[in-house]
Amino acid sequence: MVEALDIATKATLSKPSQPIHNIVITGMGGSGIGGNLVTALTANDISCPITLSKSYDIPAFVGSNSLFIACSFSGNTEETIDATNKALKTGAKIVCITSGGKLGELASANKLDTIHIPGRSGSPRASIGYSFVQLLHIFHAFGLTKSAYTSELEATIKLLDVENDNIKEAAKALAGQMKEKLVFFYGDSKLEAVLIRTQQQIAENSKHISHVNVFPEMNHNELVGWKYPEGIYANAIVVLTRTSFEHPRNTIRIEVCKGIFKEHVKETVELVAKGTSFTEQSIYLIHLLDWASYYLAELNNVDPFPVDVINYLKDELAKHA
Repeated sequence: MVEALDIATKATLSKPSQPIHNIVITGMGGSGIGGNLVTALTANDISCPITLSKSYDIPAFVGSNSLFIACSFSGNTEETIDATNKALKTGAKIVCITSGGKLGELASANKLDTIHIPGRSGSPRASIGYSFVQLLHIFHAFGLTKSAYTSELEATIKLLDVENDNIKEAAKALAGQMKEKLVFFYGDSKLEAVLIRTQQQIAENSKHISHVNVFPEMNHNELVGWKYPEGIYANAIVVLTRTSFEHPRNTIRIEVCKGIFKEHVKETVELVAKGTSFTEQSIYLIHLLDWASYYLAELNNVDPFPVDVINYLKDELAKHA
C-alpha cells in the first residue's frame, strides 16, 4: 500500500465538466473487488450513490452527471472494455485504473483520465491495494468524500507490519482447520466486501470452494437451510469474522446463530479484527484471510498462482469473438 499511496498522490485528474450525482465502478474479479471494498469503507462519508457494475452492460442512468470508473488490472478484460465503450457514448466523466492493455489504449485514444498501476505481479487479485487506494483518491479529488483516508491507510500499514508474524501464524492455523472442509464465511453486512474477497481468494489460490453470506440477511432465508443435506455439514466449518463496528443487533444474531451452527458442524472459528478504524480492521482481515488461502493452497498441494480453468474459458470465448 505504500507504493499505492505514492501513485495516488501523484495522479493527475481533470475536473469534471458537470456536477457528479452518481458513481459507477466497473471491473471483474480481482480487478473489481476494490470497488466493493471502497463502497463499504466510504459508506458513511460518500456524498452520492455508488453502483458496482460487473457485466458488459452499464446502468441506464449513466450520463453527463455520472462518474464512471473502469478498473482492469490487465486492461484486457472484455466486459470492462465493452462497458467503457458504452459509457463513452453517455458523456459520463470516465477515469480508468489499469496497467495498460486495450483499456489503456482506449483511454489514450479518447484522452480519458488514467491512473496507471504496476502490472508486474501478473495477477489482479494481488493488486487490490492499488485499486481501492486509487478509488479513495479519486473520490476525494472530486470532492465526494471529506477524506482521502491517508491517515487510516498509513495506520493500517503500521498495523500489518507489527502484526505480520501473528497474522501468518493465525492464517496457518485456519488453513489447517479448513483443509478438506466446506467453509462457510459469515459476518456483519459491513464486511460483505471482505468476505467476497475471501471467497475469491480461496477459489483462485486454494482451488477450494467456499460459501459467503452476511448478517442480518442470512437470518431471513439461508438460516432455514441449515438442515439438509446432512452429509455436507458433517464435513463443514463455520468461520465468523468479527469487528468492533458490527451492528449491535447483528452481534446478538451472531451469538444466537453460533449455537445453531454448533448443532451441525464440529468447528466454529471466530476471527476478531485488530485496528482502530474500520479501514484498519477490514484490511487486517483481508490480509489474514489472503494468507490463509495461500497456506490452504500448500495443504491442497496446488500452485496458488495459475488459474487454468479461467484461462481455458478465455481461450474458448476468444474462438467466438
